[in-house]
Amino acid sequence: MTEECLTGKRVDSDGEILKYLRQHGTVALGELCEGLGLSEGSATAFLAMLAREGRVRICEVEPAG
Repeated sequence: MTEECLTGKRVDSDGEILKYLRQHGTVALGELCEGLGLSEGSATAFLAMLAREGRVRICEVEPAG
């Protein structure tokens, strides 16, 4: 799956996300978005897809505010 990131380049987002996680370990969503130049919505969609496929685990959720 590809997505145009905030910097305007196209990335293989699911592959890029997995590569980033392998290099950095557990990260916050904001750090992942900043590191890859993805919007929060795009990153969340890719992470949900990867979680459904069993390729990542979403470990923490906290209330806003």
